[in-house]
Amino acid sequence: MAFFIVALVIMLAGCSSGQSTDTPAPVPTTPTGKAPTPEATAPATPAATTPATSTPEATAPAATEKATITKSEFEQIENGMSFEEVKKIVGGEGELLAEVGKAGEEGHTIVYMYEGEGTIGANANFSFRGGILQVKSQIGLQ
Repeated sequence: MAFFIVALVIMLAGCSSGQSTDTPAPVPTTPTGKAPTPEATAPATPAATTPATSTPEATAPAATEKATITKSEFEQIENGMSFEEVKKIVGGEGELLAEVGKAGEEGHTIVYMYEGEGTIGANANFSFRGGILQVKSQIGLQ
């Protein structure tokens, strides 16, 4: 699925009129095949020393929760909406799967995936070009 999304992003990035068809640099991936999160690519910082009496709960970093999506929310989202409008409907940001180009440049394309509420593996993917939704897809949402 991730290969299909990356291929779709590359295709969308090269489809605008007057643009070069140069192949963009590949998106780095983790061993699971997903694009790394900003946290995963940040330089490591030295661990703070903790007293011997601390508990794991007290020292564990807070987990960043990603928004999940329902079929009803998915159906409210339409091509042409802005990234901000989609985030408002779903209630937050999904997982960044791929990015082509740089923010603010013509052809900048991003693909986000939201874990879905429904069957096992339910999810929705959204491809934005220039901050505007171009393609949406879902599987297993209820």
